[in-house]
Amino acid sequence: MSKNPHWTQGVPTTAIPLATLADLVLRHTVSMWLLAAACLVFMLYQRRYVAPGIRRTSLVLGLLTATLLPLIDHPLPALASGVRIGGLIASLLIAINLLSRASLRVPRMRQLVTDLFALPRRQRPLALGVGAQFLGGFLGLAGLTMMMDVAAQRQDVSKAEQIADFSAISRGYAALTLWSPMYSNMSIVLTLYEGIRWTDVLPYAFAISAIFIGLGALLESLKPRAESSGTLKPSSIIQLLRDSLPIVALMLCFVSGMVWASDRLHVSVSAIIIASVPFVAWLLNVWQPSEPTQRWRSGGRQLCQDLLGQSTMAGEVLLFLVSGCAGTVFSQAIPVSWIEAVAQLTGGSPYWGSLLVMAAIVGWSGTSMHPMLSAVLVGSSLTPAVLGMPPLVHLCSVLVGWGLAIITTPFSVLSLMAARFSGIPILVISLRANLAFVLVSMGGAALVLGWIVTPGP
Repeated sequence: MSKNPHWTQGVPTTAIPLATLADLVLRHTVSMWLLAAACLVFMLYQRRYVAPGIRRTSLVLGLLTATLLPLIDHPLPALASGVRIGGLIASLLIAINLLSRASLRVPRMRQLVTDLFALPRRQRPLALGVGAQFLGGFLGLAGLTMMMDVAAQRQDVSKAEQIADFSAISRGYAALTLWSPMYSNMSIVLTLYEGIRWTDVLPYAFAISAIFIGLGALLESLKPRAESSGTLKPSSIIQLLRDSLPIVALMLCFVSGMVWASDRLHVSVSAIIIASVPFVAWLLNVWQPSEPTQRWRSGGRQLCQDLLGQSTMAGEVLLFLVSGCAGTVFSQAIPVSWIEAVAQLTGGSPYWGSLLVMAAIVGWSGTSMHPMLSAVLVGSSLTPAVLGMPPLVHLCSVLVGWGLAIITTPFSVLSLMAARFSGIPILVISLRANLAFVLVSMGGAALVLGWIVTPGP
């Protein structure tokens, strides 16, 4: 009798990624409804884990969506697109959380993060920005959580230096969301554009990510601060690179394998992640077993326990599902004349078009609208055709706006994490700490994206 609740709890959790994989392969109405049913059963079964604030927000968005449905031309396709967005996010969260929990049990990972914060102050912003690309880019939010946890445990550190450390992590996050397949940003944005693959976006995403990391380090270097002694044993960049090389090599091999499998099987990278990451998490559990005498059995048992622990993400599944549906429905409900009037402000310039898309996403997110909803709404209404922009450049603009909105708005999970770990007020650690960076980054990204499509002399 004691085992049955655990078994029934794992079934709806497992059903979401399985239904998502089926829908990614089949792209049929039946598979979409199976995915919707899996998400609904999961949320009903785990409803006690949904916070009251998320319930109220989801209820308001749901009522607005239901009110606007009769007013749009294609209500069912809009809902189907929203369900697929929400299901894809939930599946990625489940798979990546399994990998993250397994990775956190590797002692060498935490030592690597500790050595990052032991670097001298002048080297730390750049090192943390680059480190976030690997720890956050391959381990998801768990990698960033580990970085914030170590940053919070440092003693004898001034408030200004603490803000600088947390800002470097946040700006690294804004950079990695442009390219990392471990986050839903790239996967969701790609669903809005037909024929564009993850590998098509990578060159532009890497270029803008490098600008973000370099710009963040430059802004911090211009702020005069006294060196803090801290309590960590000093480390050198050479030793850090030497110690991190095996971990970085494994991460790069893992991502390269996923890209190769995606191209060979002609399926999306998201499908490869959802299907393969749980297996990789199981291998890590076997490598670092809780019971060394029963390595294989212990690894499988630990994976099952991690799967059962996904019930706490019921609130995120509900919010992402409702936000996905609301974004696609809202974008169709906005009068075309309004959209065209706003688009005319750009004058057909790719520079101003990119800047408008990014500023609109950041601005909407600042009004307490979830960054994902803002990105879907802006990307679906201010389309490439309306702005006269190439789809690839428009896609990159949406990604940049989404990433910058997450680190600026106090309503994102990342801002809440930073405020909780640092003890610094959320408006200080999010909006005030990153506003100048976001404004300069939007201008720089608009110049890069506009230059790409502007014909030469």
